[in-house]
Amino acid sequence: MAFKLAFLLAVVAFASVSATTTTTVTTSVTTVSADEGEEGILSSHDRSVIRKTWDQAKRDSDVPPQILFRFIKAHPEYQKMFTKFASVPKNELMTNGNFLAQAYTILAGLNVVIQSLASQELMASQLNALGGAHQSRGATPIMFEQFGAVLEEVLAEELGSAFNAEAKSAWKNGLTALVAGISKTLKNPEDLADPQTKLSAHQVRDVQRSWENIRSGRNAMVSSIMIKLFKETPRIQKYFAKFASVPVGSLSGDAEYNKQVALVADRLDTIVSATGDKLQLLGNINYMRYTHAARSIPRSAWEDFGHLLMESLAASGVSSHDMDSWKGALDVLVNGIAPKN
Repeated sequence: MAFKLAFLLAVVAFASVSATTTTTVTTSVTTVSADEGEEGILSSHDRSVIRKTWDQAKRDSDVPPQILFRFIKAHPEYQKMFTKFASVPKNELMTNGNFLAQAYTILAGLNVVIQSLASQELMASQLNALGGAHQSRGATPIMFEQFGAVLEEVLAEELGSAFNAEAKSAWKNGLTALVAGISKTLKNPEDLADPQTKLSAHQVRDVQRSWENIRSGRNAMVSSIMIKLFKETPRIQKYFAKFASVPVGSLSGDAEYNKQVALVADRLDTIVSATGDKLQLLGNINYMRYTHAARSIPRSAWEDFGHLLMESLAASGVSSHDMDSWKGALDVLVNGIAPKN
């Protein structure tokens, strides 16, 4: 399969979209339009300048082949990545059908990328997909930086005085943001965080596997955490009206306290089990947020519980690698239940 330049390709499925189409993405939570007026990854002014100058440049059908040709000429080692014209002599590339097809695929992809700049969610989704798709092909951030430099050179020559200081600044900002976004996602698909849950497949796997090894003792673990929490921050116990006045030293023998421990432990077990199912996870987090809002429990209490849980997990033998995944999962949980102001 030919090596497609991730910096410019949105996804092959979008290749037929024209530059004037308003692209939308629909999820189970929201619909985002590329032209809805968000700041996105660039200012509205930079987006406007980029679109205007690109509309001018692409009118010349020679621009896409020139961009790809100059990239390969400047970095001949990359031609081998394009299997369909890997062995074509340089002086024959501009008339080679496979080369031209690749060049115009890049043109179509760039049209979509430019139209998508206003939507943070749409761009994040595209960059995640592109980075994941190109990691296995050996793509590196420096390749996209080099391609961006070539693109700027061609635009400057094609547009002449229209590629002024304002246009140069807008394109530089755009290229920098796109390269940075793709560079972060040049990894295996299972390492890419889901746009909604913010968890990757490997984090889910690590958390569920390590939890399975200790879940039989979850009640004792939760009880230990809650007692430590009440000792360190006595006011938190006051949120539990049924045992608010029970001395901390007597809690382990209190029936209402033990019911609460079992409830918390089972809820934690349910959430861990749901981490691999987006709808179930988000539903559980929303339920926790809704049911605890009336008590006005501060975010700090959830953070303290998370810290103590991390200590208990480490003491239970959870590996440092899995602990990193737990940290990410707990951040998602705390941010979902008690968002920062």
